[in-house]
Amino acid sequence: MFVIDVFHTAVDATVNLTGVIPNPAPQQPPGTEGVTTILAWLKWIGYVVVGGAIIVGGILIAVSFRRGEGHDALPKVIWPMAGAIIIGGGAALIGILAGA
Repeated sequence: MFVIDVFHTAVDATVNLTGVIPNPAPQQPPGTEGVTTILAWLKWIGYVVVGGAIIVGGILIAVSFRRGEGHDALPKVIWPMAGAIIIGGGAALIGILAGA
């Protein structure tokens, strides 16, 4: 039981030490407002492009189904949707890391 007692003491000490570490609020460095603006524009442009690709893909699927080739056009809608998920996930990750 000696090893378990030492481990328990080490865990307690770690928990007590981490309670002392300060957690300051995140702040944007001065002069980086332009970077934030560019990232916001890129996100917006990405969503517009993905939305347009989904609409065009839907049109291609509708036309292809009339000819009996609809299964060939399905990836043209699925890939832009995957792109939208990646853009949204990246924007959310940046927001979390930046504290916005």
